Amino acid sequence: MKSKIIFFIAFVGCIFTKNYAQDFAIAHKSAAIYNHSHLNPYLTNPAHTGFEERGNILFNYRNLWAGFPGAPNTLTFALNAAPVSNMGLGGILQIDNFGVANRFIGQGNYAYNFRSGANRFSLGLAGKYIQYSLDNEAITDPLHQGPDVLINDALNGESFFAADLGFWAEFSNKYRFGLSLPHLVETRLDGAVPVTDEKRPVAFTAFLGSVWNVESYRMKIEPSIVLRKISDVPFGTDLNMVAKMIDDRLIAGFTYSFGPSWHRILFLGGVRIEKLKFYYSYDQSYYDFQSFNNGSHEVTLSYDLFSKPSPKMKKSEEVPMEKNELMDETKK
Repeated sequence: MKSKIIFFIAFVGCIFTKNYAQDFAIAHKSAAIYNHSHLNPYLTNPAHTGFEERGNILFNYRNLWAGFPGAPNTLTFALNAAPVSNMGLGGILQIDNFGVANRFIGQGNYAYNFRSGANRFSLGLAGKYIQYSLDNEAITDPLHQGPDVLINDALNGESFFAADLGFWAEFSNKYRFGLSLPHLVETRLDGAVPVTDEKRPVAFTAFLGSVWNVESYRMKIEPSIVLRKISDVPFGTDLNMVAKMIDDRLIAGFTYSFGPSWHRILFLGGVRIEKLKFYYSYDQSYYDFQSFNNGSHEVTLSYDLFSKPSPKMKKSEEVPMEKNELMDETKK
């Protein structure tokens, strides 16, 4: 119990140092960070919604600093689909717990996709309902002394609306680029003083990657780099390397992340069984707090609902039929 309160006090303290005393939830309202976002980009970039022209449902669980009482954990459910040509629709439900702090996000994604020769582009927009609240343990704990207006108001929760903007591009089915601007628009919904644009830090997530086919080994190599600046979190860089083997049935990956004063490594493994995909990753940071926890774990389970057949597949299916018709005519 005491560790949860310590977490919350540290959390609020960081907010005060950034002159956010009037909005204690500013850091917790920042966009979520997933270790598997380069495998499912629509989690952080609405422009990727429906980009692969197939629908799927996804479950993701991230446990940060496992083994430490009150450590953050995130539970995510997502739906991604392309109901018609050139359009993607999706939804995300996210639940965060961080000590006595809680966050719920309900999000809807829309994307418009278009082609230019061998290149594809997409623009996406996401609307979010965000609710932030504290557990009753924040005031029942013995460490809490006297009335605290900030904590008491937080027990009733704060509601916000936010909008994200995204762009995604794929060149010659090989090179990929994405840029998302989370919480580009943000406003308070419960009648309190709204968040001012002057005090909200600029946030963005940029992705640059490629796909290299090694046909002789039935393998794909996908290197990528992610640049991230979220809320008041220090600027971070992820260097990713993913290998998809045996026609994407086995997945192995490695990530090295670093920032101004920290760095960490991540190991990823996964399998695909027909339409079902499973990913697991473990990461460990290299700073003093690592000695107090067992690293971080993330699990993703997704299932493909349907997929749109590609034009190449249709043509390949028509060729044998035409040959059979010609053979029948020659026999006659």
